[in-house]
Amino acid sequence: MAHTIPQTTAEEIVGATDCIVLSNGTATDQIIADFIGTTLANAGNAAVLSEQLGLVQRDVNNVYSKASLLSNYLVTASLDQRASILRMVLEEYDPYALFKYRLAIAPTFQDAANQVKAIYCIPQHRNEIANTLISLGTYTNSLQTQGGGQYLTSSTKLSQDDIRVIRSLADDRQVVEHSLITRLSEELYQSLNRPDVFIPLVDALMLVGNQQNDFRAPIVHAGNAVETYLSAVGAHYGVNMAGAHGINAKINRITQANHLSDKHKNMVNYLGHVRNACDHGIDGAIGAAWQISESTSKEYVHVAISSIKAIHESMNGRHIL
Repeated sequence: MAHTIPQTTAEEIVGATDCIVLSNGTATDQIIADFIGTTLANAGNAAVLSEQLGLVQRDVNNVYSKASLLSNYLVTASLDQRASILRMVLEEYDPYALFKYRLAIAPTFQDAANQVKAIYCIPQHRNEIANTLISLGTYTNSLQTQGGGQYLTSSTKLSQDDIRVIRSLADDRQVVEHSLITRLSEELYQSLNRPDVFIPLVDALMLVGNQQNDFRAPIVHAGNAVETYLSAVGAHYGVNMAGAHGINAKINRITQANHLSDKHKNMVNYLGHVRNACDHGIDGAIGAAWQISESTSKEYVHVAISSIKAIHESMNGRHIL
């Protein structure tokens, strides 16, 4: 992949990555722009940098999806942990590694950026390159501002604090994964699509345990998992799911074909309605957007897990809710 470094900020890169993970393979520049509240051009630049860093990938239709589990780590981490995760990614990005090295010996940061531009044949102006790489470097504490356009570079790729944060986050995620497998059962876990069902459930649980007033995000992650799982259930029963978009449409299609029970349908309809309230902006019935409470956010994730397990039990002849 050719290197390109358009003007953007670390904050917008994190926001774009968050949107792409939440969108579950449907994120466009417009969706990203709406999500992070910026212009279409800025959204595109942020997504391009996320792709350059290996966090996301883009298809031939310019639709983005996640490319690495590190993107999940980044967007489910607390705000103070995100800098450490992004630094781990940034320090492995060759243009940044050269920029950081040249900062220590070039007369100015513009000179360092110009040298990076020349070595990697980057099309953008040196000022765009410098501004973007400095934003990433200072956000992640890889660079410290000294004033007068001078930056102090760290001598190591990761500080001891970064290493502790990353280890702690990895340990926390491992505990959550193990707990979820135990709750689901090994049988159910082995049958799940790990990237598109299990991992979003883990993401949702991580966010529930690490919420910072974003009560919608756990619902979106868990809702994505449920919708993907219902697609697999439909395929299992041989139900034509074409045109059944969303949780409610999928469970209705399955139950209309005389599979599963009304109790399963009603459990899943709750998930569908809350997810719609979370996703769809202004509700015509009330003339406003729904607010999501902390308790609903937490409960939603657990109901999603219980619903998936109840459906699995029914598919295997065990009527357990």
